[in-house]
Amino acid sequence: MEPWTIGQKYNAGKVVPIECKMNDPLDDLGVKGMCFLMVFVYKGKVKFRIGDAVKEAPAPCVICLDEREDPVLIGRRGARCDSIYFHPSFLNRNMTFDLIRRDDYPDIATTHDLFLLRPFTDPDRTVFPLLAEHMETVKRLMILLNSELEKQPDWYWSCRSRTYFMEIMLFLERLYGIIDTVRSPKGSALEIRNSRLRSAVEFIESRYRDKITLSDISDAASINVNSLNRFFREELGVTPMGYLLRYRLSVAKKMLEFTELPVKEIAARTGFGTPNLFCRKFDQVEGMTPSAFRIRSVEERKRAFEIMKM
Repeated sequence: MEPWTIGQKYNAGKVVPIECKMNDPLDDLGVKGMCFLMVFVYKGKVKFRIGDAVKEAPAPCVICLDEREDPVLIGRRGARCDSIYFHPSFLNRNMTFDLIRRDDYPDIATTHDLFLLRPFTDPDRTVFPLLAEHMETVKRLMILLNSELEKQPDWYWSCRSRTYFMEIMLFLERLYGIIDTVRSPKGSALEIRNSRLRSAVEFIESRYRDKITLSDISDAASINVNSLNRFFREELGVTPMGYLLRYRLSVAKKMLEFTELPVKEIAARTGFGTPNLFCRKFDQVEGMTPSAFRIRSVEERKRAFEIMKM
């Protein structure tokens, strides 16, 4: 199927290349040549065939398919699934199938902070198991994304839906250690050796938008504050609250780079609360205001892609 959502009252007629299917019966998996597909399997089991290979997807898991594949559903047992059909250009208009297949795309993606999409382009895997405790995060983001696409409450509905989708992609990429979303040598939860520290990092990365304290993080990791601070410094070289700030800023930068969502809303969405606090922290780390960062990022990316097309 070709995914799209069409603007109604706001941005009437605008075509956005994404479609959510809640409680998807999976009766149309026709993605070949058209789109990518992610299917979150919450309950039961799904079985499908790609070429001669039969794949089983027991809950909880996510199925990631790209436009080169022609999957056929051959069975489902008690399955409860939500799906997202999307074209990569929904994340950024420069993300065409041809660009993603280029040998130098990882370098391009790193330079311009694009998504690598490796869950979808890995030829060896299509089914990735999820931990049961992560399903709350997935379900919340799916509900928010679907609601924004369906209700289209204001002029920012397409930008806001993109940010929810970006959060889902960040969740997948950091969960499987595909990229380090905070752009540091260490930081991906799966790279962390200490299990208590890993629990603390997973708590921060799933709750960063909330007002959380050092005590909240230590409680989530079931260790005292002194030990928590020591573990963070020894393995990650930063304090727990420093890691929280760094992660919040990494998500905020994605929203600034790839959407027109107001700074005020980005501040609230990433846990800073007020625009003043967000701008102050952003300037301390990045040396410029969020608005200036947005303008610079867009201009640099535009120039780079114009050169690539020459």
